[in-house]
Amino acid sequence: MEQQVMFDFWYLKSEEIELDGTESGAISYEVAIGVFGDAELEHQLDDIRITGLIKEDMLAFSIIHPPTLFQKLEEEGLFNIIEEIKATGFYFVMGEKQLLES
Repeated sequence: MEQQVMFDFWYLKSEEIELDGTESGAISYEVAIGVFGDAELEHQLDDIRITGLIKEDMLAFSIIHPPTLFQKLEEEGLFNIIEEIKATGFYFVMGEKQLLES
């Protein structure tokens, strides 16, 4: 029996800190994709990050809008994630279930 994989998408903002603990002022935006082996999002299998984005590029992923999200994932070469989401009929956005429209 094949295990279903669940995906949880997040927008993240990171601030760079110098080795001495001072703030550098550098900020990075990313799309984080938690990969889970269960629908309760308790058994994490992997963590995928699309990093080095400016805020507008991060928001262009439109993680709550499946057609736009899928297009951006295709551009990143993440075809398997799209296939898995379509097979399950849903994914998660910041822990909340997002159903695909029929």
